[in-house]
Amino acid sequence: MDQPPRAGGPPPSSRSVPARIAPQYLPAPNRPASPGRGGTGTTGALPKPQAPQGTERRPTQADLDRSYATLLQAQGDTARTVFGFVLLAVPLIALVNAYLLPTIRTVQLSRIEGLSVLGSAETIGTANYDEVAAEGAFTAGLADLAGPIAMMVLAGAVLAPLAAWLIHRGGRRLRTTATVVWALAAVAFAPAALSVAWVIDRIVAGGDREAGLWDWPGLIAGVVLGLGVIAGLAALRGNATGKPALLVTACLAAFATAAAGLQTFAYSVVSGLPQDAETPVAQIFRGLYSGISPGLSSAKSVLLMAILAALGLGAALVFAAARTRIDVSPDPVDPTPTRSAAVVGIAALVLLLAAVGSFLLPWLARFGEDTREGADLWLAIRRTWGPPLITTAVALPVAAIGGYAVGALRPLGGASRWLLLAFAPWLFIGSGPLGAANLEAVAGEGEYMVIGSFPPRAWIAVPLLFVFTALFWGLEDRRRAALIDGAEPGEARLAFFKAAWPMTGLMGLALLLVNGQDLFWQQLTFQDMLSSGPMITALEHLEFEHSGVALGFPIPILIVALLAAAAAAVWYLPRLAIRVGKD
Repeated sequence: MDQPPRAGGPPPSSRSVPARIAPQYLPAPNRPASPGRGGTGTTGALPKPQAPQGTERRPTQADLDRSYATLLQAQGDTARTVFGFVLLAVPLIALVNAYLLPTIRTVQLSRIEGLSVLGSAETIGTANYDEVAAEGAFTAGLADLAGPIAMMVLAGAVLAPLAAWLIHRGGRRLRTTATVVWALAAVAFAPAALSVAWVIDRIVAGGDREAGLWDWPGLIAGVVLGLGVIAGLAALRGNATGKPALLVTACLAAFATAAAGLQTFAYSVVSGLPQDAETPVAQIFRGLYSGISPGLSSAKSVLLMAILAALGLGAALVFAAARTRIDVSPDPVDPTPTRSAAVVGIAALVLLLAAVGSFLLPWLARFGEDTREGADLWLAIRRTWGPPLITTAVALPVAAIGGYAVGALRPLGGASRWLLLAFAPWLFIGSGPLGAANLEAVAGEGEYMVIGSFPPRAWIAVPLLFVFTALFWGLEDRRRAALIDGAEPGEARLAFFKAAWPMTGLMGLALLLVNGQDLFWQQLTFQDMLSSGPMITALEHLEFEHSGVALGFPIPILIVALLAAAAAAVWYLPRLAIRVGKD
């Protein structure tokens, strides 16, 4: 015979068991019912639930007993845990293939003395590291980058959050306008084209001020400030103040911009600056190019990877400790705008745009160049963007699967974010530090020269794994809350999908742009028929009328990217809210 469920016990498991009664509606036995609650005596009869009063606190998930909450969330469910680890195996396998094994091979190559195409010695030792320390070029390159990196960190971690705060207080119209403008600015990621156009402009202008490494933070400011302001607005949208989320976002931006600055390559190679010591990635490239000194380049790669791994671990610790998540809210919290706040926000927006525009103008002015003299436009598009499309088609779903495993399935419950520490050392590592191992993988063991179109070998986008984890964590919280509020499971799953797919498309576009603009890999594999080839050739021969800059970011690709960014800025990005703290 079925027994009624006891207060605080598990929910009924069959239709024959009476429905579970919430504990607040079960009066204590032998105690008179409270006045006004419709009691019928002292026998413990169930009072009729009254409509909740306006001053009553609405029951939340925390009010449910542990076993019932476990049933709803299923965090302890064995099948869910197993499925989460099975899905997590997909990005782990990709990580091993794309990052771990190349890292191990790079360390091995760095310990081979005298390795080159002219003859290889098999003596194992630390001679290459000793030579790096003796010549001092690597440390000099890092020292030259210190100032520009500080400027990039200032822009991404200080100016961008400050501008976001000023814009956020200026009202919905200003926020929407700023989101659209900065989304378009963030699309202007064309390092080679920006560098070539800027250097040509400095030469043609003939002014006293020559091009220098300090120009690079200004050239990339559209991307740094654009992404920083958009992320800052999302952090401020998370709650009434948004200060904790904004602080975490700024901290993560500082880690990311510092790592990106350490891997500066396009501007250094195009301009030949600084003249005394190239940037670390440019030094790695020179050693690998034509197999001049891969052993020495590998030693520099290992040293650079150690710094980048420390930055990645630091960012991952902040991400996990802050319980970072991204919600897609239909009704984000917005402050009441004031006239003074709107004026200050508009002024900040205009000033920053003017500064960014002054660096982008030489590139924008060359969009009208005739590309027929340099290379066929559609051939350049196919060869430049085709191989990166293959990498993107693999890396994007792999990152999404991993993000779903950690953020939605949560095999370790609330501690699942700490699983990302396994990926953290490679969070910020690009193609440069792994150049020796990746080149050997496509050319053959002991070979360091290859000609052809090869997809970048990053088969998982580790930064996207973190983004998807935060997104799916926030959406899973919203889905579970909807189930508690009585939503149908199918309806909740559909809402989850509708909120997630635009972000997936945006991340795919961003990943394609990054892979397509990977000048290091393009030049290392002698892919001169790509868009970068005509630009560098024109600069070397001072052919300023046909610079090839228009090929650096072909107009058909640029139009698609701009339309996608504008659509997201209007209909999707204003709904994103970055939250931190207790789930």
